[in-house]
Amino acid sequence: MSWILFTIAAWLILGLELAVRDLLQIGPSGIAPSFMLPLMVFVALWAPGRIAVGAAFCLGLMVDLTGPVMVEGTTQAIAGPHALGYMLGASLVLNMRGSVMRRNPVTLIVMTILAGIASSVVVVFLHSLRDMYDPFTWKPSSELMVGLASSLYSAATAALLSVVLFAMLPLFGFPAGTAHGNRASVHRA
Repeated sequence: MSWILFTIAAWLILGLELAVRDLLQIGPSGIAPSFMLPLMVFVALWAPGRIAVGAAFCLGLMVDLTGPVMVEGTTQAIAGPHALGYMLGASLVLNMRGSVMRRNPVTLIVMTILAGIASSVVVVFLHSLRDMYDPFTWKPSSELMVGLASSLYSAATAALLSVVLFAMLPLFGFPAGTAHGNRASVHRA
């Protein structure tokens, strides 16, 4: 995988997310689409396992550092929950990609929803653990519902990004191989 292209894409998509996420938010509910999640799923569909999980960690960390949480009346960036959630989401995609059509935009849409749900569960769980020893403004059940609804809403951004990402697929330099992203086995006569 071309880490340079991945970094540029991540930076541009993060900028897009920060610029329009609040505009696309549904009222004061906090339900908003993610642009980073479809990029993570796209990479997990095509990159080798370790690279996909590492890229997911980087994307999740970017989301953590730009999505502050209210702690005792102030906003703080809490590094870790989205990074670990994205890693679980990537692992889910890695385990399922052998049974899906990776070049189909519907696959990116459905996998974005599933990975988003998995990520939301991890984020809520980790924030709930932290809330036990360092209380902050956090309601696990409502935050889980926001996360699940945002995962569904992210399907729209996955549909939009699929056009661009699939057009750029050859530029990413993903290795040709089996459905699991391993190197193609060479059979010699």
